[in-house]
Amino acid sequence: MTGDEGGRVRRWLRQLSRTMTLRQVLAAGATVVVLASGLFGGLATARTAGPTEIVAGEPFHAEPFDLTVERLRWSDDLGLDEDVRGRYLVAVATVENTSDHPVYTSTVRDSVRLKGLDGFYTGLLGEETGRSDDAAPQVLVLADASPLSAVAPGLEYEVAFVWEQAASEPLPTEATVAVSAWTWRRSSLDDQLMWFDPTVTHAGTLAVSQGRAS
Repeated sequence: MTGDEGGRVRRWLRQLSRTMTLRQVLAAGATVVVLASGLFGGLATARTAGPTEIVAGEPFHAEPFDLTVERLRWSDDLGLDEDVRGRYLVAVATVENTSDHPVYTSTVRDSVRLKGLDGFYTGLLGEETGRSDDAAPQVLVLADASPLSAVAPGLEYEVAFVWEQAASEPLPTEATVAVSAWTWRRSSLDDQLMWFDPTVTHAGTLAVSQGRAS
């Protein structure tokens, strides 16, 4: 390599170094602008909206249901013909299926959860307890305490979502109710049409008062 060629190479390298430095500065400046816009609300539209608030006694829609959560109660005796393992927590609600398809009890049970509490019996039998988030409730028809088997299209039901909590846990004065919406679609496994993809769309913290569910 001649002296002139070496000089050209060195000048080219210095120019490349300056170019890369300028790009880095510009990239850093762009990052600062993005962060600043976020602080002042410029990125507010990019945030994911949380669940809509549930207010006791106010109706809302979570596909395929129109629901109204009326109240939360606790009791150690609901008049059911079974041994009480602790205490009952009950969400009284009205449920109407607004779709053209029946909704069976497994989907109804998985539509409603209590959030953030401990000591909940996770099965109908046995003594295993866990987080309320993982405990599916019994769903009873309020009029006669019979198990709800299905919610027929166009019909409204007054129901009680019933959980059992161990008596060793502190009695909650309030609880967060979360409700999921579903999608009617074909199964990717067997092509059967069913309700899939539960997604929490509504949640609200309600006071827990003592008394029978009715």
